Amino acid sequence: MNPSNQAAGQFDNQRLTPSNLVKEFWTMFRYGLVGLMNTGVFALFAWLLRNMGLHYTAYTAIAYCIAILFSFLMNKLFTFRKKDTSFFFLFSRFLLAALSLAGLVQLIQFFVIEVLGWAELIGVIGGMVFYTGTGYVINRIWVFRGAGEALRSRI
Repeated sequence: MNPSNQAAGQFDNQRLTPSNLVKEFWTMFRYGLVGLMNTGVFALFAWLLRNMGLHYTAYTAIAYCIAILFSFLMNKLFTFRKKDTSFFFLFSRFLLAALSLAGLVQLIQFFVIEVLGWAELIGVIGGMVFYTGTGYVINRIWVFRGAGEALRSRI
């Protein structure tokens, strides 16, 4: 297994060793840091666009697009350290996951705000929590885990 995969928190031959657990912990920690920064990016753009008078569906969709690009770059380079893996290969997976999640968030927001009649802020924050938690699982299991091996096996 090459060192870039170990830096990304991959288990060496799937053995559960203290060293691998420490690596996995640090990957999770880095993901959390990127998540906090990404939440700040999303919140900043959502706030700016809301104050410009856009409807919540528009300002959250635009803010998510900006946050998706920021999150991909930070997770590729900092969290999972996949510098040797094709940008297009990873970004296509990441974008598919992110856009699917963003669509689900829009449905959650619609249901909470329009159907249940709850406050807009509750719907938007609920969507953010869903996106973050589900996004971690998808990125860890599918987007970045073993991406280099999957690409090399297709060549």
